[in-house]
Amino acid sequence: MTVLVVGVPDGEQLELLRSGIQRNPHFRVVSHAHDPVVALARARVLLPDITVLSVPAGLDSLDADPGVLRVFHGVRTLDPPSGVVLRLAAARVPRSVSGLAVEGAVHVVREGDSEALMRSLRTIGLRRASCDPDEMP
Repeated sequence: MTVLVVGVPDGEQLELLRSGIQRNPHFRVVSHAHDPVVALARARVLLPDITVLSVPAGLDSLDADPGVLRVFHGVRTLDPPSGVVLRLAAARVPRSVSGLAVEGAVHVVREGDSEALMRSLRTIGLRRASCDPDEMP
């Protein structure tokens, strides 16, 4: 499964996230971008299976940050749509963000919870791997 990481600046945090994801041989980080415009451009070209989108601290809704909202909707409207893992820096998950969760497609995890991140990646990956486009209407 290919992974696009969005919203994490270059540096130690990005490298930790990248290496944590790639510890599992089924996932490859194919690109990353901190800027929403660059992230969407890369998503349109690479068509990642999964997008890990870090939500800035202090946001109680994706609507509060047009860039984050644009990336979220942009990757979900790709063909095929990218699964999304929303990484929150917040201590608690705002109701407006948790309402976006869709099992197998969109997951919400707390930043630093590597077990939850890997569970989310596996769940999205299993759902995508079991989808048979020949069976779709």
